[in-house]
Order: sequence, then structure tokens, then C-alpha cells
Amino acid sequence: MPLRRLLVATGNKGKLREFKAILEGIVEVVSPDEIGLEIRDVEEGIDYAENASAKAGVYVKDFDGLICGEDSGLEIDVLDGRPGPLSARYGGEDLPHPEKCRKILEELKDVALYDRTARFRATIVLIDADKVETFEGVLEGWIGFEYKGTEGFGYDPVFIPQGFSRTNAELGMVIKNRISHRAKAIRKLAEHLKREES
Repeated sequence: MPLRRLLVATGNKGKLREFKAILEGIVEVVSPDEIGLEIRDVEEGIDYAENASAKAGVYVKDFDGLICGEDSGLEIDVLDGRPGPLSARYGGEDLPHPEKCRKILEELKDVALYDRTARFRATIVLIDADKVETFEGVLEGWIGFEYKGTEGFGYDPVFIPQGFSRTNAELGMVIKNRISHRAKAIRKLAEHLKREES
């Protein structure tokens, strides 16, 4: 029996790799561009769930199957939770991620290690016909003092996860896929999909 198809509403190759790795054998993960649809990255909501729902919702008329949107962000306690849901646009939409990371490091340049606590939060919204489900994952940690590592994407080079001494971008994709906020949310999605199939 062929696997159900899940359209992940993203053009982000790093995010897509995480979905495909964790959901392998459960559903066939496809991105809009892989099936000839335009990437429409909508972020109009005031929180992660609204953004994720909006991203998925734009494909409902174009795709007959499971659709999910995902939104995630970095929350830094000393910055009152910023950049949060605005993480992708922090410092300007056109600012490259290495510069966004450097902006964060500059903002925290006088902040001691014990005050640099932060977390990555991911929210996935799944649309399955007329049903909508939400899954969340959180990865606690802190912001390092330097930009380090070449694997991963986004704020990975400045975020050190709890229990590690290296940044996400230094740990490599195998470890990151096991511990990341998005991986935790995707695994919850995977469990839900497996229950639905049984």
C-alpha cells in the first residue's frame, strides 16, 4: 500500500531534510516546488501557530492530501523573548542569517553566560481534510559568545543546546535531528500519523 503524501509548506531545504528524515516510512514528504507548486511563505500571524496555520492554509485548494505548516523561532530571555515569531525577519527580511546571528551576538555582548538562556520553539500545524492538529517542540539552551559551526542553518551557529558544549551547527545533523525543537515536534506529528493509520 503506497504511503500517504504530506505536503510540507516550506521552501527551506534544511527544514525539509528534517521532515523527510524523521517521517521516512510513515508518509511521503513533498515540498511545494517538488510537485510544481509555487512557494508561498506566509508569515502574518502574531504567534507560531498562526504563522504555521497560514503557511499550510494557502495550499488547501491546490493539494488533496495532508498538509502541514511549521513555524519556529529563537526566544532569548534577556531580550524579553525576542526575536520569537519574528526570527526569520529579525534585522530585516533580506538580512542573511549569518548577519542575524551576529546581530544577536552584538546585542548580548555585555551579557554574562548565566543570563544568556534561550530556547528554540517549533510549532507544526497539520491539516487533514477538515481536521487541524497542532504539535510543539522546545529545545532549551543558551546563546554562545561566538559564531561557530558550519552545519545546520538559521541561528544554529550561536545556539548551544542544554547538555552540550558546542553549538547546534557544530553538533552535526545526526545529533541535531535527534534533539532539535523541530525534531521533537515532527516526532509528535509522526506518532499522531502512525496512530491515525492503525
